Amino acid sequence: MVTSVVSVSDGPRTTVSDLVGSPLAIPTRIIDILKAGLISETLLRNAGSNSNGLVQFSESTPLFLGSDVENVAEFAEIPVGAGQIGTPRVAYALRQGLGVRVSKEMIDENRLDDVNRQIKQLANTFIRADDRAARTILDSAPTLAASAAWSGGTGKPRKDIANAIEKVASAQPDGSGYTADEYLGFEANTIVVHPALAAVLIDNEDILKVYKDVLTPDSIAYTGKLPKQILGLDVLTSRSFPLTKALVLERGTVGFYSDTRPLQSTALYPEGNGPNGGPTESYRSDTTIKRAVGLDQPKAAVWITGIGA
Repeated sequence: MVTSVVSVSDGPRTTVSDLVGSPLAIPTRIIDILKAGLISETLLRNAGSNSNGLVQFSESTPLFLGSDVENVAEFAEIPVGAGQIGTPRVAYALRQGLGVRVSKEMIDENRLDDVNRQIKQLANTFIRADDRAARTILDSAPTLAASAAWSGGTGKPRKDIANAIEKVASAQPDGSGYTADEYLGFEANTIVVHPALAAVLIDNEDILKVYKDVLTPDSIAYTGKLPKQILGLDVLTSRSFPLTKALVLERGTVGFYSDTRPLQSTALYPEGNGPNGGPTESYRSDTTIKRAVGLDQPKAAVWITGIGA
């Protein structure tokens, strides 16, 4: 028999018993939510796996050889330039994990909302931990004071963001011996703000005034949403980022992540290894990851500070 489906409540209904009978259903949902929400995988590059939980890297490594290109006479030997390396650092992988449980009562009473709530809460908890880990390493990036708080009438977000873009683009190697035109070559492509700051930007006159005439249908004063880009930067939000500052960066360059154990979620299994889930009459799924994160090009990011009251 064919059933017409015109809303999410039509068609066959999934039950808690169905989820337990399909052990991969819950972990698949968890992984799908997490893959779309981990900010470390958006801002940082994947540096590959590591086998022992340690990642050695160099911070602020120059992008040029130690000597310049030389004029070479006919039959003369071509010189070899020496490479350069930044400050040695080590990142440690941390194992993190959390599980969810389905009880026999949830199955018998088909408490699907309780199961879905646990899945969402577990995913949110992992996303928050990932946000905090990314923010912790990014805290060592350079800073740039805003002209004024963005929530006030004198705030100029576009000017502050443009200054941050310029600071990233004009970043130079550490140390001495470099000429004025030797830049690291970064290009900012992303800005990260707390969701509450996104709401502040929507109501900021410095942002609103550029949406006039032909841009009126896309006016954020009308849609209530930030544009996908501001001054060419992709706009991302994170609940774990501070309300007092925003991060402008070159995504994928500023740092890395490396997994000893990639994100994984076990199939639902009986907690007590017996009928009906064993003596506790429960089933569980465990989500774990062991990941190292590091900031190897801190000058590819800039914090705009003093933007919140």
